[in-house]
Amino acid sequence: MSSKVVRVYFMDNVGYKAFSIDENATAEKLKALVTEKLGIKEDACFAIFEKKDGWERCLEPEEKPCELMATWSAAETKKSTGQETLKEASSAFILKKKIYLRDDDREMLDAAAKHHVYLQALWSVIESEYPCTIEDAVRLAGLQVQIVYGDHKPGSHTAGFLTQNLKNFVPADLYSMKKPSEWEALIFKAHAMNTGKSAEDSKVEYLEIVKQWPFYGTTFYPPCRSVNNRKLPNKVVIGVNAEGILLLKRDKELVSTHPFTEICSWASSSTTFAFEFGTQTESQKYTFETRQGAIIAATIQTYIDILVQMLKSGEESDDEQD
Repeated sequence: MSSKVVRVYFMDNVGYKAFSIDENATAEKLKALVTEKLGIKEDACFAIFEKKDGWERCLEPEEKPCELMATWSAAETKKSTGQETLKEASSAFILKKKIYLRDDDREMLDAAAKHHVYLQALWSVIESEYPCTIEDAVRLAGLQVQIVYGDHKPGSHTAGFLTQNLKNFVPADLYSMKKPSEWEALIFKAHAMNTGKSAEDSKVEYLEIVKQWPFYGTTFYPPCRSVNNRKLPNKVVIGVNAEGILLLKRDKELVSTHPFTEICSWASSSTTFAFEFGTQTESQKYTFETRQGAIIAATIQTYIDILVQMLKSGEESDDEQD
């Protein structure tokens, strides 16, 4: 059986690692190779994602990465001359945290797993997937500098030290609100307050802050047109998390929330996604035009399966106690 080299990217936007796998190897097998290489033991929340055509989707465990690569165009699979970053790659496989359950933090007990959860949270903050205030952005940037550079050194950490990479520390949608020198001064002030904290403790504190945000762990999909839904804006962003479905405006202003306990059904096609919510006697249906319908539906199904399994486990535990 022949083998192929597969590149897997990470959420640090630095580069990738190459893995040699059998042509028939599954996504689950590739994930096992990657997590073993990275020293991740608590790997249940991670999965391999495919980035293509400007969107991402989580691979099913039995999908075959080599077969997917064969469908990428020649331009997408061309060899890079250096360490191509995730942002630069038009098509790629990515290791990402897939499942976010607020009461299940087992990965935080595994240093390698915690590091990659931190990297993904950092990415979501810097890319403004998670909206935040300037105050929170500065506090988080101070922790990030502590993780990268250690304790604050007044003689070294002076004006201009962060200038070249400042956009790696400030959320994209907030960057223009202050001059680079102003951002740097605020960040160094916050950095100095973290003196004595280890990198591991700083990562934990960073995640504790972000986990308090209402959108933490939400997967957002590109803005799509609502169809005959007068109660909704013409264009909405669909978000999915462990609690249910969120509908938001383009600027992430919340329009409505729909817990899984109130969702009656959902369906998708190559061009639409729809869900029905309410009660058995009175319900309402929202339909949207989107190419990500199948991906949205799969994300919902993943959370539903997990929640059902958790419910069953709880019932079995209660039976054992009885």
